[in-house]
Amino acid sequence: MRFARFFQLLLLLTVSLVVVPAQALQVTVTIPPLAGMIAPLLDEDDKIEVLLKPGVSPHGFQLKPSHLRILSQSDLLITVGSPVDAWVNKYAQRVEANKIRLADLAAIEKLPVRKGGLWERKPGKAVMDDDHDDHDDHDPHEHHGHDELSYDGHIWMSMNNARLSVRAVSDWLQKQQPQKAAVYRQREADWLAKLDQQDRINRQRLQTVQNNAFFVLHDAFQYFENHYQLKGVGSVRLNPEIPPSLKRLSELREKIQKNQVKCVFQEPQFPSKQMQRLTEGTDTKIGSLDPMGTSYLLAEKGSQKNYLLYDRFSAYLTDSFMQCLAD
Repeated sequence: MRFARFFQLLLLLTVSLVVVPAQALQVTVTIPPLAGMIAPLLDEDDKIEVLLKPGVSPHGFQLKPSHLRILSQSDLLITVGSPVDAWVNKYAQRVEANKIRLADLAAIEKLPVRKGGLWERKPGKAVMDDDHDDHDDHDPHEHHGHDELSYDGHIWMSMNNARLSVRAVSDWLQKQQPQKAAVYRQREADWLAKLDQQDRINRQRLQTVQNNAFFVLHDAFQYFENHYQLKGVGSVRLNPEIPPSLKRLSELREKIQKNQVKCVFQEPQFPSKQMQRLTEGTDTKIGSLDPMGTSYLLAEKGSQKNYLLYDRFSAYLTDSFMQCLAD
């Protein structure tokens, strides 16, 4: 009798020590930089699905049935939560996946929308240049879809916001699989330390070009500019989907001809001929910036992923600024 009871206790103890393998997770993100923020937290068996594929602009993007299948199989859906990925909103409400929206995270950094297309920066903050006399003369069709927000929706471009995203996803993983909480906490600490290191490298490099003015194709880089105190002074397009008016091009051209702009940045998802006409006959250089980061994948030899880890993403953005702005 005693032996039988002892055997039962031993069996219960053995069963309690057996660790049931955690089921692999599927995390779906709307745009590539979100994948790059959280990938180092996940297990090798976990899967990251990126809805927006390399080379595709999020502006005007529409989901396909294949995307809906991905959403239906997701354990976690991560979105920006701004007009940039508003195309996922009505479908996201129908899926059972847990959801994290960057725009809803506590302490998320949100900068005001810059209006008018031409602006100047004071150290430490973005300045709205709402006093241009000719604002009302701009082509009304150049309305930028992001102006419906009180803040700039490109919030993934902020290193501070990337850190908040890492912490939020780590917290979710710890709650989802509490038996691995210590593992996730260590991954979070290691990854944040790596982001901090890259942040310091970026800042040291970009200090040398902080006073060199530049135009961007559309105002997608304000958070990066603000974080590293760069001198963005305008955007070619108010709406990335609509070419600028002739009046607008004349304004930009005038500023370039006065040698007030060191570089004009195009984006790989859009034609470059307009930038070439804008800078023709001047010393202003043409550079390239990719807010999705996927054009930089060509430099990542052997990579099979359709996104860059966020430290590499920020490093390539830094390279792009340096190549065009450095004397």
